[in-house]
Amino acid sequence: MNTIFKDKIWLKNWSGNWGLLFCSLYGKIYSQGLKNLANESFDHNLIVFENGSSANYLITEELKDYCSHLVDLIKEDETLPQRFSDQVIKNTDKIFVLMKKLDLQSDFTKADFDDLQNSRLAITTANFSLKKVIDFLPKDLMERYLDLFTKVRLYTEPVYNETDRLLTKIARNIFENSLSANLIPAVTEEEMQRYFSEKVLPNEKDLEERLSGCVILYDHNGQGTIFTRKEYKEIMSAITNKLAGGDIKGMSAFKGKATGKVRIVLDPKECDDFNEGDILVTGMTRPEYLSLMKKSAAFVTDAGGLLSHAAIVARELKKPCIIGTEVATKILKDGDVVEVDAENGIVRILK
Repeated sequence: MNTIFKDKIWLKNWSGNWGLLFCSLYGKIYSQGLKNLANESFDHNLIVFENGSSANYLITEELKDYCSHLVDLIKEDETLPQRFSDQVIKNTDKIFVLMKKLDLQSDFTKADFDDLQNSRLAITTANFSLKKVIDFLPKDLMERYLDLFTKVRLYTEPVYNETDRLLTKIARNIFENSLSANLIPAVTEEEMQRYFSEKVLPNEKDLEERLSGCVILYDHNGQGTIFTRKEYKEIMSAITNKLAGGDIKGMSAFKGKATGKVRIVLDPKECDDFNEGDILVTGMTRPEYLSLMKKSAAFVTDAGGLLSHAAIVARELKKPCIIGTEVATKILKDGDVVEVDAENGIVRILK
């Protein structure tokens, strides 16, 4: 196993019910995109995919270095946050127009696929930077830009689910006579591009292996190495075992305390028995979680910062919320009775 998994502390950056066509672009986003935006990028980033859901992990020290670089840029030029924000809004409007056009089509070309992916690249690099730097800004700058960044964050929120849906639609159209529909979520950006250029189909055995779990490690050039089976399990164990043990700790997004039964929800569409006063535990929330959040006594997420969806909604609903625990969905079980102590950023299992 690559020693980087054992020697580094990895941070769960985001998670969602997205396929690899959506997620594998982050190899370019965190290398090429960020380099173009801020002349700085990550040397490594990790995509985890299993059973139709995905997550992204970054090395903690690399994230700190990148955000410290952004803080320095903002201190030197305080017009930068507004310019980044304007860029995100402008590019979001463009991709909404593009998505509307693609939704009317029944056939798709390489140009359609590239347009959608390039539009995502343009949005996500600046949006990611705003979303992450807020957690590293000095208090005065954080307070100055929090409302602006929150507005931008919410404006872009529909883009992610919609682009995943459209990428799946395009892939199913392209591969409809070549690949089983259940394998489509395991196709990567690189394999799609290779098919367009060389008409080489992804290997079905490889795709089947990825459905039960895979990790893609990207380098600073956006080149990915895929690990499955035993290597996948070893990598995930190396990443998450460092974080297990004792109380679950994270960042308080809205202070307060609540006690209730845990409900782990990875897909809100499949949750029909969430009770008033339950504790919502998930990787990250998105708009489709809102009805559950209104019922919940508190929220706990694996990933996220001050501009995560859970944090924003917690501030609006004034409900205790702890974000960035890394392991809540792995350690907690449905029915556990917990205290969410968002005064101190701790989740305690009571029963």
